[in-house]
Amino acid sequence: MEEIKKTRGGKREGAGRKPVGISTHAMALKLDNDLYVALSASSLNKNRYINEAVREKLAKDGLI
Repeated sequence: MEEIKKTRGGKREGAGRKPVGISTHAMALKLDNDLYVALSASSLNKNRYINEAVREKLAKDGLI
């Protein structure tokens, strides 16, 4: 007997979010109110700004 191929459910080739090329990790953080207000009021790319600030501090402390 020949098995019938199912057409519903399961993985689909090519489905899902495509990789962006760089690896990132999501992390939640809490900001003091004054920092939150300042970042929210600016037109900066918040993700890039925080990444650069953390990278600069880690380099200054000799951790990277």
